Amino acid sequence: MSKKDVFALGFMIFALFFGAGNLIFPPELGALAGTQFFPAILGFIVTGVGLPLTGLIAVAWVGGGISTLARPLPKFVGALLTFALYVAIGPFFWNSTDFRRHV
Repeated sequence: MSKKDVFALGFMIFALFFGAGNLIFPPELGALAGTQFFPAILGFIVTGVGLPLTGLIAVAWVGGGISTLARPLPKFVGALLTFALYVAIGPFFWNSTDFRRHV
């Protein structure tokens, strides 16, 4: 890999583990957790570090991206799974309460 590729990959991995949600959410989580701080922080670590790390390992294991991960599946199922993953990242989190607050 060239230095340019290593540099770009390093920034991508950094963004994967330290996005805006990992900067803003933990203090709010700690404030709202009250006496349930340790279960809350454990859940955050599992979802904020464990899941991205699992995804990174899975992509490295197969040596490619989402298309390589979905290759053993039928094309329709792979496309449906990819669509579900991308939609779960954004639009599924936007519920009616958020909509009323922004209108």
